[in-house]
Amino acid sequence: MEMDKTFKPNPQWMGEKYNEMNQLLFNGALGACDFAIFTSGRGSEGGVLGWFKITARNIRVDRYSRRMFANQGWNKAYIDKSNFVDLCRPRIELNGNYTGTEHSFLATLVHEMCHYYTYMYGYAPKQGHGREFKEIGYEVSERSNGMFTIQRLASAEQMTEMELSDEMKAKRAKRLSNRKSSVTAILVFTKKGEVKLTISSNPSLINMISSSEKERGENVVTTNNAEVIEYLFDKGYRKNMRTWRYWSLEGKPWLEELKGMLPEVSGETLGVRRPAAQQVPPQQQPRHPKRIFSIKTSNGVFEHDGENYYSLLTALKERFPRTSEEGILKLINNPANYRMVENMINAKSIIKEVIEEFMNTEMGDDSVAINPDMNLGLQSPLEGE
Repeated sequence: MEMDKTFKPNPQWMGEKYNEMNQLLFNGALGACDFAIFTSGRGSEGGVLGWFKITARNIRVDRYSRRMFANQGWNKAYIDKSNFVDLCRPRIELNGNYTGTEHSFLATLVHEMCHYYTYMYGYAPKQGHGREFKEIGYEVSERSNGMFTIQRLASAEQMTEMELSDEMKAKRAKRLSNRKSSVTAILVFTKKGEVKLTISSNPSLINMISSSEKERGENVVTTNNAEVIEYLFDKGYRKNMRTWRYWSLEGKPWLEELKGMLPEVSGETLGVRRPAAQQVPPQQQPRHPKRIFSIKTSNGVFEHDGENYYSLLTALKERFPRTSEEGILKLINNPANYRMVENMINAKSIIKEVIEEFMNTEMGDDSVAINPDMNLGLQSPLEGE
C-alpha cells in the first residue's frame, strides 16, 4: 500500500474501500453506509480522526435491555439487522483536516466499521470501546493478517503517519489556551483519605461544590493557578465539567508532586482539615414541610407562620383591627388559606433530586435518545456524561 503522506480521503474512496474491507474482514456482514468528510465543528481541530454516526432522528435505546428502536409516535419500531440501514441511516466520517498515508486513513475507516458492527444488530453497547468492540476488533485484526491492529486509540505508528493542517494546529492551540485560562480546579481531600478532582469554568457550580464539601468537613483546595492547570491538562484532565462529577486521583503516582504545587487556601494547608459545620439543634430546625397562612388583601399578600396558632391569632388581630374575633377565627380555620412550603435547605435538596431524577429517566422514559450528531465511535449513548 502507498505510504504517501499527502494522501487525503474523499467519500468515493471511502465507499470503495468500505466495500472491499467489508468482504475481506467482515465476511460481508455490514450493510449500506453513507460517507462524508468533515473539516469543521467538534473534533475537526485534531484528536478525532473519524467517527461513526446514526443520522436518523427519533432513535432511542432502552436503558436496561440496550434494545434500540425508532420512536414512531405511539409505536416502537424495534431495530435489527434487517432494518438497521433504513431506520438508522448509518454514516462514517473522516477528518479532512488531516493528511497522511492511505494506510492510516484505511485503518481509521476499518476502526469505524467495527463500531458499525457493534450497533447493526439493534443493541447499543454499554461502552463505546467496551466488550463488543474489543471482540470484533480482535477478529478483524486476526483476519487482516497483521495489516491492522484495532484498538481504542490510534496507534503511535498510525499517528506518525498523520499530519494536521497548520491552520487547525493554530486553532487548536488557541482553543486549548483559552480553556486553560478560564477553568478552575477543585480538589477535595476527604476524611476517608480519597482525593477527588473536578474542573469547571462555571462560577456558580464551583462555589456550590466548594461550599457543599466544606460543610461536610472536607478539605477543599480551589485554584486557577496556571501551573496547576497546565499540569492537570498534561495528565489528560481537560474536560470542563457542567455537573457534580469527579475524577478520583487516589493512587496516582504523581499525586504527591501535584500536592507540592497547590497553593495555601485561606491560610490552611493540606492535611489541616476544616471542622465540620456546626449542626443546628433539632428544636431550632424549621419543620419539614412548613405550613404557611397566606391570604390576599387590598394591601398585598399577608403571610404568617401557620403552625403557631396564638402568634397567628395575635398577628391577624393587629393586621385587621376592625374584624371581629369570630371573623378572624373563620380565616384561621379555613384550609384554603394555608399553603405548604419547604425551608430553603430542603428546597435546594429537593430541586437537586428532581433534576437528577429527570436526567436519569430522560423525562420519565427509560430510554436514551441517539442524537444524529453523537460520535458513537467514541462513546455509547448509555454511558452518558
